[in-house]
Amino acid sequence: MTETTSSFGILDNLDCAYFEINTKGVLLSANQSFLNKAELSLDQLIGKHYRHMVNPRQVADLYAAFNTVFRTNERRRILFDFVQHKSGGFRTAEGVIGSILDRTGEVVGFRGILFDVTERVKQETDMISAKQAAENELAIARKIQYSFLPANFLQVDGWKVDARFHSAREVAGDFYDVFPLSSGKRLGFVVADVCDKGVGAAMYMAIFRTLIRAFANINVATNLTTPENKPADLSESTIFRRQKVLAVGAQPLMNAIQMTNQYIVRNHGSSNMFATMFFGVLNPLDGKLLYINAGHEPPMVVSKGKPIRRLEPTGPAVGLMEDLTFEIGEVELAPGDLLFVYTDGVVDARNMNNQSFSEERLISEIDKNINTPDKILQGIMSSLHDHISDQDQYDDLTLMSLYRE
Repeated sequence: MTETTSSFGILDNLDCAYFEINTKGVLLSANQSFLNKAELSLDQLIGKHYRHMVNPRQVADLYAAFNTVFRTNERRRILFDFVQHKSGGFRTAEGVIGSILDRTGEVVGFRGILFDVTERVKQETDMISAKQAAENELAIARKIQYSFLPANFLQVDGWKVDARFHSAREVAGDFYDVFPLSSGKRLGFVVADVCDKGVGAAMYMAIFRTLIRAFANINVATNLTTPENKPADLSESTIFRRQKVLAVGAQPLMNAIQMTNQYIVRNHGSSNMFATMFFGVLNPLDGKLLYINAGHEPPMVVSKGKPIRRLEPTGPAVGLMEDLTFEIGEVELAPGDLLFVYTDGVVDARNMNNQSFSEERLISEIDKNINTPDKILQGIMSSLHDHISDQDQYDDLTLMSLYRE
């Protein structure tokens, strides 16, 4: 009676597939697990060359593996697709092959143990495909987000405006912007930091940036002074404040902050997303700057390399709750003065010893290049990267400088 099944004894009870072939690659025998996976009987298997059992594209790789074992008498790991003969499909096997020696030590064949890893390989392939798809989507998102950042700044006679940006991830929550206001008579600029990181923060970055630009350019009067029905205050300080807020540029400034705040809270309040931001409106002719600091890191006014004033917050972060109150601040930049605006990721950047970059080092870098304002941000960013070195960048880095010549 012809034998149609394996007779390897204990090997037939193992889940792994066992096989033996001669040095020409012809199959000599296999255990029952091998026969079951290949969907062959032992009669159908014996005499077959292994090239008829595997994916044709992998025959050369398997030959190289068997040849290495033959030459070195060392075991080799293999991974290949084998044919299921009844269904015509492929499954994936992973295992080890070694040599069979005769009494004189000559290689007379090969034996191998294989495990079916089809499902594992499929899961890994699916994960790789999903990861690649996600990376492609993030690359597109990054390209779109960077398109929101002005590539060429609107430069004004007598002033130098510059900015630098480096995201901690593929997409960021920081942003900056520079644009004309009041029919070109004023220069508006924004540096902002949306809470959280990653894709969610990046989406809200786009919303905040778009709203700020849109609301700053509409002619809608918002309440710039005191709430309705409040008794008039005729003190000298109040009169001065009202003159300030009625100045050219104050209305766009307040529109942008108040209306953005209302929109975010009313339409996206459940997301609990907010942004700290510094929005300034500059009169290039006399150096007067109106600003709202909405919970942002206080910018520095630097003169002769030394910070002489910090522009502290004049209101809370934008998007926290409805009907927030924002005050307008004012500062005058003299020739040679520098306004430096940044996000907290700059001073909080950590090195391998968990030391922050710090305000002291930031001021030192400014002082180092104060006579070459076009190199200030370049020097700071270079110093930041040296400080962080090969550590993971924890937060986005955004810098902006406004220098009066």
